[in-house]
Amino acid sequence: MNRNPEHRTPVLKLCSLVKWSRGKTGLSDTALNKTVGSVQNDSRKIKQGDVFLAIKTENDDGHKYIDNAFKAGAIAAIVNKKNSVECSAKYRKKLIFVSDTIKAVQKAASCFRKEMGILFIGITGSNGKTTTRSFVSAVLGKGLKVGETFGNWNNHIGVPLSILNFTGDEWVGVIEMGANHVKEIHDLSMIVKPDIGIITNIGYGHIGLFGSLSRTTDAKFEILDGLNRKNGFLLLNGDDQRIVKEAARHDVNKIFYGLSSKCDCRAVDIEIDAKKGIGFSVNDFRFQLPIPGRHFIYSVLPAIFLGKRCGIPDEIIADSIRSLKPVFMRGAVQTKNGVDFIVDCYNANPSSMKSAINYLVDVSKPSSRTAVIGDMLELGSSSKRLHKELGKMLARAQIRKLVTVGEWASEVAQAAINEGINKRNVSIVDNAHEALEAVNEIIRQGDMVLLKGSRGIHLETVFEKYKGNR
Repeated sequence: MNRNPEHRTPVLKLCSLVKWSRGKTGLSDTALNKTVGSVQNDSRKIKQGDVFLAIKTENDDGHKYIDNAFKAGAIAAIVNKKNSVECSAKYRKKLIFVSDTIKAVQKAASCFRKEMGILFIGITGSNGKTTTRSFVSAVLGKGLKVGETFGNWNNHIGVPLSILNFTGDEWVGVIEMGANHVKEIHDLSMIVKPDIGIITNIGYGHIGLFGSLSRTTDAKFEILDGLNRKNGFLLLNGDDQRIVKEAARHDVNKIFYGLSSKCDCRAVDIEIDAKKGIGFSVNDFRFQLPIPGRHFIYSVLPAIFLGKRCGIPDEIIADSIRSLKPVFMRGAVQTKNGVDFIVDCYNANPSSMKSAINYLVDVSKPSSRTAVIGDMLELGSSSKRLHKELGKMLARAQIRKLVTVGEWASEVAQAAINEGINKRNVSIVDNAHEALEAVNEIIRQGDMVLLKGSRGIHLETVFEKYKGNR
């Protein structure tokens, strides 16, 4: 597909960046007419033609690295006029002074998004945001030029930076929105102004910060605040009862996806094979997803629906799906020294733990099941109860060998033992290094090992450093 020939492809120039961020600068007219490569807040990632964004955080201050950014090829730097700016005299004219660097880049991104005038899809939820975004982008990319969230840039800084890294000639933008406090999705939605909003699910992720599942639900539905109400719609997980109930309260176009009969985009005739992945049908057309975890169906259904909506033929959508892979550290099965590992170490909360355990059950025999389980963080006052429930869940899944890691390891382990796991097959450790030692002792060739824990536990190092039994 090509753009309408009358459509002007917007290009991000320095003069626009200065104007949109309401900045003041000594840059010449010639310099202001330059095209911006990208906007980066890490001086180590600056390339020739980029703009450096100096941000002060609790741990560091980007204003200390301005010279480094210019030496790496930056053509300008956005700085806070109230901060102490460490900058050589020869670079002084290349500074863009603003009252708040984060707000400045948010305003600039909002303006660039408006100028592009393209379809934007916003994605939020407790789990599966990144995988859903990746799948949607891959499928739409078969017929359209797609811009998307860069890496894991899904917060108040990453979202505007992602938009500013668009080239301007995209047909659609796919933006992931993360949050751990109320009103954060509101702010992101007002920048992105999505035409389509996807909510993947409502769960216990960051429950200690949100305060309750009710407030978590309210936070995810803040995506409505910037939604195009005239022509836009919400694409919602119809098997999540919290989403269904909350959606009924809002006067907005809604489309549901899932496995239940009430869903508009529904997967049926599901077949799971440990080697081939998942086969399923949507509207009598057969798809094959080469990933055996059944929870990935909820990430691929929005991609199928949107692909069809954008006019991409079923055959091309199916071809794209056959080549999909899990996002890094989000459920890929990797083999090392005769042992299969499900490496799912990017985050963890009760609902994502349940999905990962079901994944392990689907692809393994009970005799081979081993789980290395790290703490679920940011659960607040619910931590003890939810970790005990996790232990019971592991036992009911017939996990044969269990290693629990972190502050709540003993709660998980004891609940699992009480529920029936043999005490001799349970190890309780403090960190990923000790987990590796335990794994080296207990697993054997032919085992299937689930590595699942919050990002701060770093369980991926168990796979990276595993050398096998000698």
